[in-house]
Amino acid sequence: MAISLRESLHIGIADIMTRKVRSSVTILGIVLGVMCIMVVLAIISGMNASTLSWMEERGGASKIDVYRNWDYDFSKGGYASLSLSEVTRIREMIPEAKALNAQIDIWDALLRYRGKDYPGTAFGVMPDYPIAENWRVAKGRFINNLDIRENSNVIVIGSYVARDLFGTQNPIGRSLNLNGNMMQVVGVMEEKVWISEGGGPWAGNVLAYMNEQSFIPISTLMNKFGGDKMITSMQVMANSPNQALELQKKLDGILLNIKRGKAVFRVSSAQEQMEQMKQNAQIFSMIFILIAVISLFVGGIVIMNIMLASIKERTREIGVRLAVGARRIDIFTQFLVQTVLITALGGVLGIVLGFSILDLVSGFLKMPMQANPNMIMAALLVSVGVGLLFGIAPAIKAGNLDPVIALREE
Repeated sequence: MAISLRESLHIGIADIMTRKVRSSVTILGIVLGVMCIMVVLAIISGMNASTLSWMEERGGASKIDVYRNWDYDFSKGGYASLSLSEVTRIREMIPEAKALNAQIDIWDALLRYRGKDYPGTAFGVMPDYPIAENWRVAKGRFINNLDIRENSNVIVIGSYVARDLFGTQNPIGRSLNLNGNMMQVVGVMEEKVWISEGGGPWAGNVLAYMNEQSFIPISTLMNKFGGDKMITSMQVMANSPNQALELQKKLDGILLNIKRGKAVFRVSSAQEQMEQMKQNAQIFSMIFILIAVISLFVGGIVIMNIMLASIKERTREIGVRLAVGARRIDIFTQFLVQTVLITALGGVLGIVLGFSILDLVSGFLKMPMQANPNMIMAALLVSVGVGLLFGIAPAIKAGNLDPVIALREE
């Protein structure tokens, strides 16, 4: 008499309900292992989503940054600086680039308006700056090519600067003093907001510092603010993330040629950083998933031992089934289905428990966590896989019992 899969499931469920305490202990290791996998995957997914969101706020995956190479030995000669004419030449050599911005910093900038002072940071920039930083102008306009050519005394201010110096007044068209130079306000940048879910110094709006910045034409800064003002950093935007790495290599070669083979600049792309992020996330996930797999492995061994004990208890029942016509494959299937049923139940409970504690773990670790449907599928497949792996040996033993010897079992 063949045993159907449906009947095997029914027998398995009945056995689990009959032996509630033993079944609970059996699936505990699976529940904990699956729960760990859920939490780890949620942490990694949340970290990746948070990093991508941060990068998007700072220009996106198409952005390439050029800055001083701190690993270079400057005693060998060379300077990590460029002239405006060299930047213009570089722009002509990379027509495929969507945007290019060169900038110079004034870290000790002091803005004054009718007796009010605002200490902050000012930058000499080019018209492509909003594109490079994915930052829009809220009022007025940004610096244009005419401002660069004519060394115009114009300034674009951040939202915090506008609020503190002008209050409810419209700052467009008004003049303020920047380190002794009178500048006309032509624009106000949109307020930058990116809320970090982390704790400590990273709590709150981590881009608030950008709202304290001001921007003037780079030519105006170089010609009217005194000192030896040279360009030390650039931002370049590729047309798409797929073109970023190729443009990065080309730009690196151009800079090496301009600096006569001296690697005084470091060329870094967001795409490169994303690849590094993925590698780090893979290493991180492998370590913690390995811990979870060990937990599942231990749980699987426990299940195998309990199933072997269950076969010993049910030897006479197996003998009766074989005697009345059940095939050995039916007995094998019955016990394998029961093992998979137990681990699948553990997997489901682990998934439910994992989801229920995500907010708690996120609050405790002070880091974002993100769940997705793929996590459920992965956790469920792992739990079923454990049942198949550790259920085969007991199922084979049950299927190979001699019915004559099994019927003699008390």
